[in-house]
Amino acid sequence: MKTLILLNFIASITMLGVIVVTQIVSYPMFLNVSKHNFTSFHSEYVKRITSIVLPVMLVELILSIILFFTLEGVLAKICLVTLGLIFISTGLIQVPIHEKLKFKYDEFLTKKLIRTNWIRTSLWSIKSITAYNIIIKELF
Repeated sequence: MKTLILLNFIASITMLGVIVVTQIVSYPMFLNVSKHNFTSFHSEYVKRITSIVLPVMLVELILSIILFFTLEGVLAKICLVTLGLIFISTGLIQVPIHEKLKFKYDEFLTKKLIRTNWIRTSLWSIKSITAYNIIIKELF
């Protein structure tokens, strides 16, 4: 169980790092890519970031489900609910925006992507803090 708790924290903090870089660096840079090169840039970005994010998110989901059913108390529940909200935000807000941006540059949609990504940034912050608190509670 100790290993799963630590892996959950590592996955959470990894995704927090990725989403903070995405929020502060990657998405705002979309506004500086030339309209002529935007679709190829965006396509390459999505392909590369997905190869990093998807495996970690799936590991995070599996670990959160296991901890939900094995740990007592509210912290594991908060982790799973928070991750569920991240998946909902990703699937219902950010992915549809990316689907539209893959065809052409749109400043309004890019700014909407930047604004709405704060949802995931905030949620991964909460999940990471909660995962850390699980370590404190269960391992010390």
